[in-house]
Amino acid sequence: MVEMNRLGITPFEILADLGVHDPEDLDIEAIAYHCGATIVYKSLFGCEARIVGVGDEAIITVNARSTLERRRFSAGHELGHWMRDRGTAAFLCNDRMLDGEWSQENPEKRANRFASDLLMPPKMFRPLAKNLPITFATVQQLAGVFKMSLSATAIRLVEYGSYPAMLVCNGPEGRMWYVPSSNVEGRLWPVDRPGQWTHASAILSGKSRGSGPHDVRADEWIKNFRADQYWIKEDSILWSGGTALTLIWWENERQLIDLDNFEEESGSWRSDGKRDWD
Repeated sequence: MVEMNRLGITPFEILADLGVHDPEDLDIEAIAYHCGATIVYKSLFGCEARIVGVGDEAIITVNARSTLERRRFSAGHELGHWMRDRGTAAFLCNDRMLDGEWSQENPEKRANRFASDLLMPPKMFRPLAKNLPITFATVQQLAGVFKMSLSATAIRLVEYGSYPAMLVCNGPEGRMWYVPSSNVEGRLWPVDRPGQWTHASAILSGKSRGSGPHDVRADEWIKNFRADQYWIKEDSILWSGGTALTLIWWENERQLIDLDNFEEESGSWRSDGKRDWD
C-alpha cells in the first residue's frame, strides 16, 4: 500500500509501483486498495460517488446504477480526493463536478485530472490516439479501450491527440466550459455561443441530435481576428442535461500557421500582455 508519507504520489508513480503497462490492467479496485481505499457499489441518489476516510483507510462508494465507464471515472475521481485532499472534509460528487469541473482550478478539477492520469495515462493513450481524427467516433473507440466516460476521453483526445483541437460544452445560455489543446491554448478562443450554422446550435434548438463531423467557417466557433477566412471541422453531439458537446479540429492548420507568421512579422504583443486583435 501507499504509505502516508507518500501522500503526494502521482498517478504515474502509483502505476509504476503496481507494474501496470497496458490499458487492460488498469483495475481501479486494485489500484484503490493499493492506495488504502476500498471501493463499494451501492445505489446512490443525488450523487455519483462519495468518499469517507479515517486515518490511513477510506471507503469510496460509487453509484451502482451508473454505467461501467461512469463508475470507473467516479472511483478514480474520489481516489484523487483521497490522494490529494486527505484530512479535509468528506467529498460527495455529482454529475456537474465529474463532467463540468475542467476549467477552474479547485479540488474537483484536481480530482478529475487525477482520474484521467490514472485511468488514461499519456504513455498508453498517446500512441493509440496518434494520427486519429478528432471526432466522437475516435472518442468512442478510445473510450472502449480504456473503459472510460465519453467526456473524459474526449478531453484526453484533445490533450494528447495529434492535431490542434478544442472541446467545448454549450448549454441553452451559451458556453459553459472548454478545453483547448496545448498548441491552441492562449492563442484561439471560442465564441460565447455557437454560430447559427453549427450543428451545436441545431442541437441546442432541438432540431438535431448531431450528425457527425462537418466543415464550418471558423468564425462560427472562434472569435479571433480574421476567423472568417478559415475553415475548421466540427463534431457535435447532444450531451447530458440538454447540453451540446463539441469537438473542434484544425485538420487544416492554415489559421494557426498564419497566426504564427502574423506574430513574427508584426511584433503583436503589447506592453499589457494582449495582442492587437484581442
